[in-house]
Amino acid sequence: MQGGASEGAAPLAWAASIPAPLAKGACFRPLGIPLEVETNEPELITAVAEACRGWEDDADSTARPLYLNLVLDHHPSEMGEPEIRVEGQYLTIEGGGIRASADADNGHAWSRISASHLLDHDRLRRTLLDPVILFLVTRRGRAPIHAAGFLAGDLAILLAGPAGAGKSCLALAAHQAGFGLLSDDTVYISPAPALRIWGIPSPIHLFAEDAPISGRGLARFRNGKLKHAVPVRRAQRPPFARRAAFCVLDFGTSATLRKIDQVEALRHCGPLEAGFDLLRDPIEAALERLTRNGAWRLTLSPRPAEAIALLADNLSALGGEEAA
Repeated sequence: MQGGASEGAAPLAWAASIPAPLAKGACFRPLGIPLEVETNEPELITAVAEACRGWEDDADSTARPLYLNLVLDHHPSEMGEPEIRVEGQYLTIEGGGIRASADADNGHAWSRISASHLLDHDRLRRTLLDPVILFLVTRRGRAPIHAAGFLAGDLAILLAGPAGAGKSCLALAAHQAGFGLLSDDTVYISPAPALRIWGIPSPIHLFAEDAPISGRGLARFRNGKLKHAVPVRRAQRPPFARRAAFCVLDFGTSATLRKIDQVEALRHCGPLEAGFDLLRDPIEAALERLTRNGAWRLTLSPRPAEAIALLADNLSALGGEEAA
């Protein structure tokens, strides 16, 4: 949904009532972009630190900083889930004890939060911090690509396909085979001045029939579907890579892998899905960079571990100069 400044400016007007300066501050680096946080409640700094843990990187000296104001509001909390809306350069979140606005052009976000969120950092992350921070960083040169990914040494193996293509099952199989996980659904790409790929560590979300019984976490709706969250071990440092092998997925009776050119790879990526289409230009630029020297077509059998084993057996080809 596109909108101009006149459409988006109204939701930001209330932010002028936020007191300044706020008492507590801290700086974080989600995906390498400086994020300065100010708040009137120290516990909210702790919540932001928990939300950013695992996807902070060395500061990008070329990136303009982002700013987040968090104000604890002592009014009674509202029930229910907040509504998240994007209109052009603006994001707004309303409901469930949260009122927030973000402006992508100047990199500022403002929010008022009910006290009940101090008791549930996970909910605060899901309903406010992740949406706001990701909205801002994806408009600072971090293009989201709808793909699973894992690390083979310093090489990112990216597995692209629409919902239902098997990305999460492949991510679990890669994790079980000992590879470092980037993501089961979305990776973030900075194509210039040099290629860089990040993942955000989080559980793998699987349907009940695909989730291991011993490793099932809480069931929750993700993209409108009920899935189990399967925890994964955390990497000791943020998962990222400077080179990648890009694979598009299809189904067959046995696992196969073949090299394809850029035209075929981009054709198999298909149209951008809802949400991703809001960032069409940076995503298309990132896909062009990832497939500039060709890509791979990975045909899946009904057994995801076979595809991961096939990729493991072909790492020298996947990681050649053509994949860099």
